[in-house]
Amino acid sequence: MSNLQKEKIKDDEIILGKDRSNFQRYLAFFAIIVVYFFYCYNFMVGTFVKPVMTYSLSDGGFAFTLKQTEEIFAVMSLATIPGTILFGIISSKIGKKFTLIIVALTIGITTFLPLTIPTSYLLWKVSRFTTGIALGGVFGTAVPLVTEMFPQRYRGKLAAILTSQFSIAMIFGGQLYGALGDANWKLLMYTAVIPPIVGAILVYLFVPSDREHTKKLIKGAKNKGEKINYLNMYKGKYLWIGIGAILLSGANFTAYSSFSNNATTYLKTTLGLSASVAGAVFSLQGIGQLVGYNLWGFVADKFGRKVPAVGMLLSAAGVFIYMKLGANDITTFKMVSLFLGFSMGFSGAWGAYYTELFPEKFSSLSSGISFNGGRIISTFTLPAIAGIAATSAGMTGIFKISMFVFIAGTVVWILLPETLNKPRKD
Repeated sequence: MSNLQKEKIKDDEIILGKDRSNFQRYLAFFAIIVVYFFYCYNFMVGTFVKPVMTYSLSDGGFAFTLKQTEEIFAVMSLATIPGTILFGIISSKIGKKFTLIIVALTIGITTFLPLTIPTSYLLWKVSRFTTGIALGGVFGTAVPLVTEMFPQRYRGKLAAILTSQFSIAMIFGGQLYGALGDANWKLLMYTAVIPPIVGAILVYLFVPSDREHTKKLIKGAKNKGEKINYLNMYKGKYLWIGIGAILLSGANFTAYSSFSNNATTYLKTTLGLSASVAGAVFSLQGIGQLVGYNLWGFVADKFGRKVPAVGMLLSAAGVFIYMKLGANDITTFKMVSLFLGFSMGFSGAWGAYYTELFPEKFSSLSSGISFNGGRIISTFTLPAIAGIAATSAGMTGIFKISMFVFIAGTVVWILLPETLNKPRKD
């Protein structure tokens, strides 16, 4: 590619708010971060209210069974998948900015609904399902907005900052719950209700509108006899790119969850470590992941979107080492946990990468379905993998599968195209 072509790409990289100053652009990014952070934070609601849900009415609880509480939050997770598709379609019609505002307001309102009759199991289930639908719309609208406001050389880092909000939300939510406790569960709930609404207002005030750009894309597609929808997005080579992206996300969700969801159980039941030691080891993974998201995002901007695949392969190596340690290797466990968290931050730039894999007209659709589509895979694979713990393979059997899925995901990633400094086709 000639220098002239490269300069042309740089000139065309900023799509929204070209006339805005860097300060205005980063102010818009902050507004999106507020919504994204409290999207991540909303997944902590179960931590805030699950104990109270199982208390008796006389003890100030809701008298729900443990199974009922699991069902309430399971439907929320499931609803993120149709939510991704629904809000992807909406954003392709009215623009990503106003879709994100609708999503943020919906998150706040639906999170508040069960507070009106907190002892109603049905209301909790319906409310968390509708919240899940709204949560499914955040990634696919927030990330493309950021992608269209900044040059490509910043997108990986900025997408990684968004992705890392989940780790920060976990730390913040855990600390807040520890400080306020079950007695203040309503106050904790309000911390998940009010901020998304504030975020919606900030997005309205500071994020440049993409409505005219959306109309332009619709008109351009119409002139070619096309429509901007999922069916047209997955045509020709983009069908295989789309399948590859979903498989990559599915590998990440499956490998990450099958390891992380069982790490503390393995340390306690298999190796006989105390809960405090197991918790200390696991918490270092979260710290490592927070650093990893941002560092791999920098790598993706500097060296290429596929280079962080090294982190996915290192995750497999980390799981292998983890299985080889014994009950006396506490210090080594902590070091490996930190290393694993860092390596697992490989997905930090995926928001930018998934958006760039497809033509610009599909920006409203591509990143959300590519990322959350992987949840469909993990929804079926994780319960099947969990059953291995009851066999002779035990927990190490689950970890071995996690390791091999990380390796398989690395192979899929290598086969996908590179997008850094590559022009996006119309």
